[in-house]
Amino acid sequence: MKLKIPVAALVASALLAGCSTSQIKLQNDLVYANESRTEFVLKDFVEVEALHAKPLTLKANTRWYKVGTIDRGVVYGTYDQVVIVNSFNVYEGYIVINEGNVVGYYLPTEKTFVETKPVTINFVHQ
Repeated sequence: MKLKIPVAALVASALLAGCSTSQIKLQNDLVYANESRTEFVLKDFVEVEALHAKPLTLKANTRWYKVGTIDRGVVYGTYDQVVIVNSFNVYEGYIVINEGNVVGYYLPTEKTFVETKPVTINFVHQ
């Protein structure tokens, strides 16, 4: 007896396999900030886009703090919004800023980096 698999099912499987965000394993672990949690406020909303992931809007007037650094930039967390990387899998993470641009997400559970399209961010010291 031959097993028949519909072509549509094979195509859908192939497409779903490629829809996950590309996680980059970091060479070095996150170096946590040893300073007190200085707060920053996000002046305007920012739309962050990673390949194969739903865009994320960082809300204006949210409060942020420095978590630490990785080789890709400075890692920031927020008190006011959950940062979700929503692709085939859903991850909670932090944003990574380098030279005034959001350049990716840091996923602490996986200890990986997800690259995003660089977008300017405007933090103001609280």
